Amino acid sequence: MGFGIAALTGGAASAHAELIGSSPVADSSVSQVSVVSVAAGEELLDIGENAEGFVLSVQDSDGLYYGDGCVTVDGDTASMPVSLSATGDYVVTYRVVSNDGHPVEGGFSFTLTGDNTVTQSVGSVERPACGKSASNAAADITPWIGFATVPLILAAIWIVIRTLGKRESEDNLD
Repeated sequence: MGFGIAALTGGAASAHAELIGSSPVADSSVSQVSVVSVAAGEELLDIGENAEGFVLSVQDSDGLYYGDGCVTVDGDTASMPVSLSATGDYVVTYRVVSNDGHPVEGGFSFTLTGDNTVTQSVGSVERPACGKSASNAAADITPWIGFATVPLILAAIWIVIRTLGKRESEDNLD
């Protein structure tokens, strides 16, 4: 009989972690946000500095990302600093790993009712990765413009040299 009870209650002990809280609270309206966080129902896997493999991302309604991508894990909570100033709707997506190795992922939204008279924070077009600078469309294309112009400049120099070389030789025929 004792074995049957243990078998029946064993399933609850092996349940996987799930989200039990967030900051900001899902579907809430807040006046300021400096950190986003999620809390699981059990401790999260300690995978070292910057919790590589864990993801917290914050996007606005235009699809721009905010935050630095550096996730900190403390017990059952994963958090990331974020600088938000523009009022509007934001979506937080997360992927964390519980101590038993199972991923916990999902998302929630919140509304920022902050002060639009302050300097607005700048989002990036790509989700930030910890330790790497955020990019924007102009920064991504600038190196390619330089690479594309080098062959054009070399071709122009070649044409000028060929043209001048022919002219000199024609002048010397007289």
